[in-house]
Amino acid sequence: MLRNRDDLLADLSAAIRSRVGSLDLDPRLREQFEAGTADNFLAVLDYARNDAGADQVRAPERALVYARTLAQRDVPASALIRAYRIGHAVFLDTAMRYAAEFGGVTSSAAIIRLVNRAGEYVDQVCEQVGIAYEQERDRWVGSRGGLRREWVARVLDGSITDIARAERMLGYPLRGSHIAVNAWLDTGRSVPDAVDIVDRVQHTLAAVFGARGRPLLVPVDEYEVRLWLAVPHNTAVEVDTLDREISERALPVRLAVGGYAAGVEGFRRTARRADRVRAIALLGDTARRVVSYEQVAALTLMTADIDALAEFVTEELGELAVNGPRTGWLRETLLVFLSVNRSYTAAAARLAVHRNTVQYRVQQALDLAGRGLGEHDDILHLQAALEAAHWIGAPVLRPAADVSADGRH
Repeated sequence: MLRNRDDLLADLSAAIRSRVGSLDLDPRLREQFEAGTADNFLAVLDYARNDAGADQVRAPERALVYARTLAQRDVPASALIRAYRIGHAVFLDTAMRYAAEFGGVTSSAAIIRLVNRAGEYVDQVCEQVGIAYEQERDRWVGSRGGLRREWVARVLDGSITDIARAERMLGYPLRGSHIAVNAWLDTGRSVPDAVDIVDRVQHTLAAVFGARGRPLLVPVDEYEVRLWLAVPHNTAVEVDTLDREISERALPVRLAVGGYAAGVEGFRRTARRADRVRAIALLGDTARRVVSYEQVAALTLMTADIDALAEFVTEELGELAVNGPRTGWLRETLLVFLSVNRSYTAAAARLAVHRNTVQYRVQQALDLAGRGLGEHDDILHLQAALEAAHWIGAPVLRPAADVSADGRH
């Protein structure tokens, strides 16, 4: 089992995620889930091989961290415990198939030991992660951040009608003008460090947007927050300015900006948009620090079915949809060319290359895509596919291995 560890872990993780859907809703938590699964896999194998008593079983620290994060995000404890039960069943099924290869008495003895030791391990760990979950849930809900989150949730779902009271409770002008931002950090940092970074992010955002008063902050978990800023009328989102400010302050954070909106409904609208931008930022294979709704507005409507979007990209781009360095800069050149109204001169200035280079690359890109620049609808579809490839990358592109040396699939 250790020899085939990577394959077994992949199968184990896939089985749990497919059968406990609430654990696979957020790409940002995938790393924590995989880490806890791997640690539990190694720990149960070690327990099966040694003679330690059940009272010596300790849940892996990364498994406890994952349990606490689920508590912060309101994922039911039942989903966590069910994941352990499914993981237990998949582990035993695999282990017993290996043990059966011994044959005879040896095989029976190995199976009996695996069943007993794995059962003891899972019972002990389920109790420990359950306690960690409940303790964190009590702490999180009882904190000021938890109370604020409850009020914001009621505003967002429209279940609260006394807006004036909500404004007093939140200390924030819901009937004003807003920009919502989702911000998240690398989970490898310490919690005190994360708190300090988030505080600095708040001040940076407030300064860039000219916010009135302190931003409204609602924690999602210890490494992610949702922010609303009360801003002047028709405040524009300058992504380059915001990205520069974040970079100059060396803030290790990524931001999804929902754009300007006004009033209570605007409070909800900019939050929904920030959530959609976040989904695209996490789906993509790039590490852009700042993405705004204005940049990806159309794309947010296309990502509900990522498989269908990948098919669309392949159909529109043909061989240009292959994921590779050369096709990458050809796609980028063609996208810039289309975005500046098909001006070779403007595209050359934007890309800082010679005009003839742009012409050459555009023609190569169109040849690979099997496209011309005739019909308006064709150009619209081509640009949409290029935008998807630009912002999302590999998940909607074809692996280079899909194409042989002579260009055939």
